[in-house]
Amino acid sequence: MVKCLSTFRGNGEKIFFHIFFCKNEKYLYGKNQKGNQGNVEKLRRKRSEMEYKSFIFEVRSRYREFRPSEQKAADIILNEDKRILDWTIEEFAQAAGVSQPTVIRFARALGLKGYRELKNKVLEEYARKKEEPDPAEILNYPVQKEDRIVDIPAKVIMTNIRHLEEVLKALSSYEFVRAVNALEKAENISVYAVENSSCTAEDFATKMTYIGKQVYFNKDGYMQKVNAKNLTERDVAIGISHTGQSRHTVDALRCAKESGAMTIAITNYQQALINKYADIILCTENTQYMYGNAIFSRSAQISLVDMLYLGVFLKNYDYYAEKLNNSWKNIQDLVYERDSRF
Repeated sequence: MVKCLSTFRGNGEKIFFHIFFCKNEKYLYGKNQKGNQGNVEKLRRKRSEMEYKSFIFEVRSRYREFRPSEQKAADIILNEDKRILDWTIEEFAQAAGVSQPTVIRFARALGLKGYRELKNKVLEEYARKKEEPDPAEILNYPVQKEDRIVDIPAKVIMTNIRHLEEVLKALSSYEFVRAVNALEKAENISVYAVENSSCTAEDFATKMTYIGKQVYFNKDGYMQKVNAKNLTERDVAIGISHTGQSRHTVDALRCAKESGAMTIAITNYQQALINKYADIILCTENTQYMYGNAIFSRSAQISLVDMLYLGVFLKNYDYYAEKLNNSWKNIQDLVYERDSRF
C-alpha cells in the first residue's frame, strides 16, 4: 500500500516520496531521551496548538484573499500589537491607515459580525497564549552569543514552524491551482535551481519521477540553459530561487519562456527578477536570518513543492498510486528488510 512507503529506508537514506505521514511520535521527534524531554513536550504542545487553528493563524492563511485595504487591517492583527485591546474602531482604523467601514468589512470577511467580535477574538488569542507562552517567542533567532547548545533544536523547529505559517499567508490559492493543473498536463517538466535551492529541485524531481512524470533536473547551470532552449509549449519549466536573482536560474527560466513553455517561479519576493519570466508565481515570503537563504528557505521551498506533488497526485489518485507502487516494487532489491539488524 502507498501509505507504507514513508516507513522504509534504502541504503541508509530516507525514501523521498511520501503520501501519508507517520504518526509515530518516536519517528517524528526522535527517541524520548532525558536530554530531549523538554523539547519533545514543547513540540507536542505546539502540535496541539496548530490543531486548534488559532485566530492569528486563520488571518495568516487567508491573507492573500483580502483586498489591499483589508490587508492593512490584517497587518495590525498579525503584528500582535496588544494595544488593540484598548482601541476603539476609530483608533484601529487610524493605526491601519484605513476607513472604519474597511475595518468592519475585514471583520465580516473573517465571518465575524463586526469590530467588537474581532476584538473578542484577539482577546481570546492573547489569553490562550498567556497560559502557554509560544516557544518561538522565547527561543527566537538570530542565535545569540550567550545561547546554550541544548536550546538549538527547539529554536530551529519553532522558527521553521513560523516560516511555514508565512508560506500559507503568502501563497495564492489561485496560482497554486494553476501550477498543479499545468504540471499534471505537462508532457515534460524541467526544474532549474542552483546552490541551496538545488536540494529542493532534486527532491521534487525524484518525487515526480516515482509517479511516472518525465522530469529533468541537472545541477549544471549551462545544461539547464541548453535544456530550456529545447522545450515546447507542451512542457512546463520551474525556476526555484529564494532571492529570485540567481543568474543561471533566471536565465534558464527566461529561455524556457522564449521557447514557449509554461513557466513557474518559486521565490521569496513578489518583485524578484525571476518573476518577470514566470507565467505562475509562487511566493514563500520567507525571511532570511542566517547565512542568506541557507538555513530556513529550504523548509519553505520543500513544503511548497510537496504541495505541488500532492496536488498532482490528487488530480488522478488511482493512476498515480499505481505508478508509485510499481516504482516501489522495482527498487525492492535495493532496500534492506525492516527486520535487518547491525
